[in-house]
Amino acid sequence: MNALTIALTLASLLAPATEVTSALESTSALESTSGALAAPARANRDWIAKSSDNVCGLKEPSQVSNPAVVDWQALLDATPEVRKLRSEKISEDSPEGIQLLNDATNRVTQACESLRSSQGHCSVWKAIRHKDGRAVTDITDLVKAQL
Repeated sequence: MNALTIALTLASLLAPATEVTSALESTSALESTSGALAAPARANRDWIAKSSDNVCGLKEPSQVSNPAVVDWQALLDATPEVRKLRSEKISEDSPEGIQLLNDATNRVTQACESLRSSQGHCSVWKAIRHKDGRAVTDITDLVKAQL
């Protein structure tokens, strides 16, 4: 039983029958017209992605409407931090290597966010696809230009 039913049951014990009947009728009309108490609308489950592949923007595939995709590794490789890591042969597990990778990740994420908002995309992903096979805009080259 929901709270409304409990309240109406208690009201029926305390009030005349005509008031309870009119309250029940108005509640039924409200439920049928507003749909607020009806079953929730089916979520958009047409986009297929792992939440860990999200770079920026909307994080739930069910909320996505106009995503973009990037080649994450290519973008990381294009950053000065990763180039320094490779040229100086710094271990990725060392404190300096971890800091450089973190800085590279932040740089790429900020560039993706900037382009996401200016291009009108709802989110940027490392990998995302649609059930119907539609193409997803690849903004890797635009992001590289900002790095």
